[in-house]
Amino acid sequence: MKRLFLIGSLVLFLCGALWAGDIAFHGSAKNSIYSYERDETHTRAYQLVNLNMAALDNHLTLNTSLRALTDFNESMDSDDRFRMYSLRLGWKGLGNDRLNLVIGRQFLHPGTVLGSLDGLNGQFRISPKISVQFYSGVEGHFSKSFKLYKTEDSIVNGGLIQFKKMYQSTFQLLYLNKSNDSGTFWHLTGLNFDTYLVPRSLIKVQAHYNIEQEKFHRVKYYMRNTWGKSFKTILGYKMQQPQIYANSYFTIFEVDPYQQYRFGASCDIFSDYSVQGQVQYLTIDKDSATRYLLTLQNFNGSIGMIYEDGYAGSQLGVMFDYAHEVLKNLTASLYIDYLKYRTEEVYEYDNQLGNAVRLLYRYNRHLSVTVEYQWLNNRFKDSDSRFLNHISYRW
Repeated sequence: MKRLFLIGSLVLFLCGALWAGDIAFHGSAKNSIYSYERDETHTRAYQLVNLNMAALDNHLTLNTSLRALTDFNESMDSDDRFRMYSLRLGWKGLGNDRLNLVIGRQFLHPGTVLGSLDGLNGQFRISPKISVQFYSGVEGHFSKSFKLYKTEDSIVNGGLIQFKKMYQSTFQLLYLNKSNDSGTFWHLTGLNFDTYLVPRSLIKVQAHYNIEQEKFHRVKYYMRNTWGKSFKTILGYKMQQPQIYANSYFTIFEVDPYQQYRFGASCDIFSDYSVQGQVQYLTIDKDSATRYLLTLQNFNGSIGMIYEDGYAGSQLGVMFDYAHEVLKNLTASLYIDYLKYRTEEVYEYDNQLGNAVRLLYRYNRHLSVTVEYQWLNNRFKDSDSRFLNHISYRW
């Protein structure tokens, strides 16, 4: 089945490309070496390839993202070694330039969280401001292997109606249904609303309703205000239920949603520097926690502090992330993360220190090489060191 899927996509694309007589081809390839320690030293090699082909003035496209993995210390089966993140064939401008179709494995976010889909995704433009999205297929394989789920295991159907650029606003109505032979196990409907109607402000509202469980799955409000040229504030609220399918074992538990309230502000203090601060308050049932964040940043990096206190314990942390071009085409970066934390008041505070040093060399606009060393120390390990290397080429 997977071979027919791959061959069919390639044949369809090549037939259209031959008819057009012209193919645009570009992509990227990355080879990565990752070395780390468990009971013994492990070394893994990753090869990631992204290919993009277009014909008929970009009206016919083929895109794919593939990964191969080799572990030099242990054998692996083909499902773990090879992964297909995407393989999609697209047609644009059909039906008097109103319809776009994409078939294959693709990542979708149609107004709500969906993820990987093996199937058909289409967009039909009713007018310049009104469009309809529809999709149908099976969920992409959990491990992103070349396998396809059977239709009796998981069928996905859904759609989205979008009204955009109306009174400086965008409005979406969504529907999502996941089912198998036993019936529907995930069923959502809802709306998303973004608007600039309030002067110097952006307001976002989301309300997603779980039809199967007859309660709201997600409610979110976000408002960003600009006060002058250098000062901004944000105000937000979010209620989120866990995403537990009706056929899941976890339905036997009573799970409470979490609610998050947050307020933040940012200020440009110089032409290159800004200060950002945020307070977050989280509640789950009768428990609560508070988080404070403060960051100073510029174009090269940032230094920040985090303090958390509540039902899950408390922690105080300092983060430093900075990059600088030390030579032409050579950039060095340093990341330091220090935490002092405890999970219960009766416990003593523990320390954790994480560091990463990276060198990035860009030979030209096509080729780059990255070398990174990571080191971690905490109460579980006195020393955990890792080495990472990337060689990337784009064309």
